[in-house]
Amino acid sequence: MERKTVIIVFLGLVAAGALIWGCHEYHQVQVKNIKISQIKRQKATLLKTNAKLKGTVTAAKQDQEAAVKAQRQVQNNSADNKAEQTSNATMTANITTVFNGLYNYNQDTYQQRQAKVKRWLSPKLNQQYFGGKSQLYGDGSQVTSKLTQLRVYRQAVSGSQLRALVVAKYQSKYASAKTWNKGTSVYEVAYDSQNQQVTAIDSLISKTD
Repeated sequence: MERKTVIIVFLGLVAAGALIWGCHEYHQVQVKNIKISQIKRQKATLLKTNAKLKGTVTAAKQDQEAAVKAQRQVQNNSADNKAEQTSNATMTANITTVFNGLYNYNQDTYQQRQAKVKRWLSPKLNQQYFGGKSQLYGDGSQVTSKLTQLRVYRQAVSGSQLRALVVAKYQSKYASAKTWNKGTSVYEVAYDSQNQQVTAIDSLISKTD
């Protein structure tokens, strides 16, 4: 009887130990599973954060590239605008010099007009205006002429060839006359920006004021 009791107690202890060990192992497995789940969640969060950071960095890089491109475009446009403004200013100044030279003269300076405008006229126009006896404004050796107003309006552009509309107001009189004759003329002017010369002057309107 005692032997049987000992066996029963022993088996009970073994069963209890097995149960305790099983509970312990189950608890360890649960803890490991929880840790694995936490690690997976942390990994997913990190991947999501990394993706977001990567997207942010990419967007920031794209924004920076766009800003640099825009800045370069602004600089290029500014340079182009500056070059265009310089070209316009040079054209206007040279056309003004030509018309001042052609319109402003008296009996003493009439023959000096070519020297004032030769540099700014193409060879063809120099020949046309000063190459023979027939000149643009006829025989002005007995005439005094003054340019009272000049306006230059830029028109079309074709490569280095520019066009402008020129409105000239002037007054003139013969040496023996006491009163001035006033008039307005409108011209279409072709200008070579490369050689900085007027290449054509076409009269559109000429009227007495």
